[in-house]
Amino acid sequence: MIYITGDTHGYFTRFSAKRLRKAGMELTQEDYIIICGDFGLCWAEDKTFEYHCKNFEEKPYTILWVQGNHENYDMIGEYPLEEWHGGKVRHIIRDKVILLERGQVFEIDGKTFFTFGGASSHDIQGGILDRQTVDFAEQKRRADRNYPPYRILQESWWPQELPTEGELQEGLRNLERYHYEVDYVITHCCASTLQDRINAGTGRSCAPDLLTDYLGTLEQKLHYRHWYFGHYHRDCQPDDKHTLVYYAILPLEQKESVNAVPVPGQTEGETNHGKR
Repeated sequence: MIYITGDTHGYFTRFSAKRLRKAGMELTQEDYIIICGDFGLCWAEDKTFEYHCKNFEEKPYTILWVQGNHENYDMIGEYPLEEWHGGKVRHIIRDKVILLERGQVFEIDGKTFFTFGGASSHDIQGGILDRQTVDFAEQKRRADRNYPPYRILQESWWPQELPTEGELQEGLRNLERYHYEVDYVITHCCASTLQDRINAGTGRSCAPDLLTDYLGTLEQKLHYRHWYFGHYHRDCQPDDKHTLVYYAILPLEQKESVNAVPVPGQTEGETNHGKR
């Protein structure tokens, strides 16, 4: 069986066997959990990374994920591209944690999935600081003093969060092979118009960008059963074709409202995801 969940940002307690059982899920080696970006596993090659890798190696099921905006893209790029179920992937942990690359179509359990990770970071009002600049220390002191959220280039922010023109075109070519018809779409952000609708009345604002506009173009051409995405830190269904997922772990073909699904991973300590 295939399940879908949202951003984890390096906090993986929702995947504990105890919490999954409490939510009525007994996962096996035949099962997959797809994460809609901001997984947070690939952040730094340290003991924490080694600990989590060992933990995921022992899970019976397989984690699949698309890129978010809070990922260490340089670290991800160290893993070679390979072919898997019809598309390009990177095996972070062989047969246990697999990155589904942008613009790919995968055939999994008799279903087709179009994947396109990435998004613009919206927690950078304090700017992107670069350690290579002469006045980096002063910029950082000023940002710390004024408290606007900021990121540091190639330490907590990477320009690869948005796709290249080549990745955008590859997505179109792959969809053409399937005559623009797939079962499911898995992304991190969503189309510009849907993004505006989700944020309406929340006080949050996300500007459109080349990726949200690209996804908007796909909405006009693509035939699909359902579209799942993360990024906006809510569990909701804005309409009958889209599901925004955050903490919930949803069976792929569940019919009930996302609000009725048990949430095994939501704890008070996870509401602040820190640098990831």
